[in-house]
Amino acid sequence: MKKLLRIALFCVFTFGAASAVSAQESYGKALNLFATFGNNSSVTGNYEIALAKNWTISPEATVPFDFDYIRAGARVDYYFDSLLKLNEPWDIWGGAGAGFNIGLASDYNSDLSWNLHIGGEYKFNQTWGIILEAGNSGGSLGVGIHM
Repeated sequence: MKKLLRIALFCVFTFGAASAVSAQESYGKALNLFATFGNNSSVTGNYEIALAKNWTISPEATVPFDFDYIRAGARVDYYFDSLLKLNEPWDIWGGAGAGFNIGLASDYNSDLSWNLHIGGEYKFNQTWGIILEAGNSGGSLGVGIHM
């Protein structure tokens, strides 16, 4: 009887550990495309690369709708999902980005600019999600494509 109980407990523990591992979300390998409207109307794209647990780093490019310049930079994001005990399909993050404006005219070239942001994503499935993000550069609506 003790042997049967040990086997049953081992199976329950193994199943529970496997379920916990599969429930942990990995970040990175996501292409995000945003549209920002208002005074700074633009399209932004970034590709997330996993940096550490709950952290990603992303090269990023922004092109305004009037095509006067390109903003090239990078961003770092921290995902609050495990801290807030959120499960799929939700992601919530906060982060900071930095970049330079590269323009056709010298008045669009700039020193280093910073951006703080917070955002969320609802994933429809393993590949597609809708993103809402806000920061000191405005609010953005976008799509996430997870690879």
